[in-house]
Amino acid sequence: MVDKDPQLSALGVGELDLFVESMVPSSIDAIGNQGWVDWHIRLQKLNQQAVLEASSMQEELTKETLISCGKLPVLVYEAICIQVWRTKIYPQIIKLEPAPANTFGVYMVLYHEAAAVGLLETVLFHEDGAQCISDVVVDLLNYAVDQLTALLALINNDYLKPVTTKELECETAIDELERQKRDLQFDISMRCISIVRYIAEHMDVGGAAASISTNLYKTHDLPSLLTHLLLHEPWKKNNDKGELQTFNYGRWSKPSEEELSQMHRSEAQLWLCLRQLLLEPRLNHYYTIDECRRSAFCRLQAKMTESILDQIPPLGDLKMFLCRLAVGDYSSLHNRTNGTKNPGCTLIELVPQIKDAYLKKVHKRTKTLAKTQLELFHMDGSDESRDMAKRLLESYTSDTALALDSGGAKCAKCGDKATKKCSRCKTEWYCGRECQVQQWPKHKELCDQFAKICV
Repeated sequence: MVDKDPQLSALGVGELDLFVESMVPSSIDAIGNQGWVDWHIRLQKLNQQAVLEASSMQEELTKETLISCGKLPVLVYEAICIQVWRTKIYPQIIKLEPAPANTFGVYMVLYHEAAAVGLLETVLFHEDGAQCISDVVVDLLNYAVDQLTALLALINNDYLKPVTTKELECETAIDELERQKRDLQFDISMRCISIVRYIAEHMDVGGAAASISTNLYKTHDLPSLLTHLLLHEPWKKNNDKGELQTFNYGRWSKPSEEELSQMHRSEAQLWLCLRQLLLEPRLNHYYTIDECRRSAFCRLQAKMTESILDQIPPLGDLKMFLCRLAVGDYSSLHNRTNGTKNPGCTLIELVPQIKDAYLKKVHKRTKTLAKTQLELFHMDGSDESRDMAKRLLESYTSDTALALDSGGAKCAKCGDKATKKCSRCKTEWYCGRECQVQQWPKHKELCDQFAKICV
C-alpha cells in the first residue's frame, strides 16, 4: 500500500493528543456548522494517520491514543449519527432543494460516516480495540449488519452494472449526488465486512458474549448473510468495456496479474468470518441449520478451491464442515444442550440504544433540521465559507490522502498513475490531456462548484 516514509504524516506536532482528547459524539443538530466542520477535518486526519501507521509498519500511536483515551465509542456514535441523518434528514434536504447549485456540503456529511467507519476498521483489528468498544459493541454490530444488508440491496438494484459515459454525461446534480451516496454506501458496507469479522472473533471480550451471539445468530442470521455475499462476489465487476475491475481501498481499478492470483481482501474476510461463526461451539445452542440454510451453505463448496485453501489453510476445517453438512443430517446437533435448559436464551440481553436515541432526537423535526442545515451548506462566497471549503478540499486531496489512495494520485478517467491536476479546481487528477478531455463532461459541474466556492 504505502512505502514507509517517516516524513509523511497527516498530523502536525502535538495534534494527535489534542484531536483525540477533544473527541465527543456529535449532536445531529450541529451537523454542518463551523464546529462540526472542524471536527470533520480532524476525523479525516486521524483516519489518514491511522491508515498510514498501519500500512507502513510504523508505531501505531493513533490506535494506542484512541484506545488509551477510551474514544472508540465516539466513532460508533458518529457512524450511527450520520446513518440516521442520511435516512431522515437527507431526503428532506433533497425535497427542499431538488436542483442544488452545489452538493459539496451534503457530500461532506455523507463522507463523514465513511471516515468514521474507516478509522474503526483500522483500529478494531487489535483485540484491545474490541475491548474498548465493549459498551457499544451491540450497537456497532447492529449498524454493521444494516450496512451488509444495504450492500445486498445495492447488488440487487444493479449497482455493479456498468455505467456508460453517456449515462454519466446526462446526470443532473442530484443524480451525481445520489451516485456518490451509493458509492459511499458501498465503500462503508465493504469495510463493515471486516468490522463484523472482528466482532465475531472477539465476542468473548467485554462480557457481552451472550448478547453478541444472540444478535449474530438469532436476530440477524449473519451466517446466511455472509453466504449470500460470498455467492454474489461484490468486490469485482466488469466496466462498460467488459474489462474486469476489483474494489480496493475505496476505488475500482483493473487488477494486476499478481492481484488476480491472490484472494481478494474482502473475500478472505468473509470466509474467515463465516468459519468463525459456523465452527463456533455456541452454534449448536443459538442456531438451527434448516434445509434452506443447509442448501445455501452447501453451494459454497464449489467456491472452496485448492487455491483458496492454499492461501488460507484454516479454511480446510470449514470445507470439512460443509462436506459433512452436504451428506448428513445436522439437525441432531441442535439437541445437544449439555444438560442446560434453554442454553440459547440470554437472561440479560444488551440491546442497541444509540440509533433509537438519535431517531428520538429528530422525531417530528426532520423538516426543521433540513431547512437549517441546508442554509449552512450554501456557499455564500464570503471569506469564511471560502476558507472552510479550501480546508475541506485540502483534507481530501493532501499528499497523505493521495499516498493512501492505492499508492498515489490516479487518473479520474482510466485509473492509471496520474501526474497532472485540474488547474481550475485542483481536485481531480489525469494521466494526460486525452483523458482530461474525455472526462470533462462528467467533471465540469463539480469543477464549477469547487471553482466558485474556493476562488
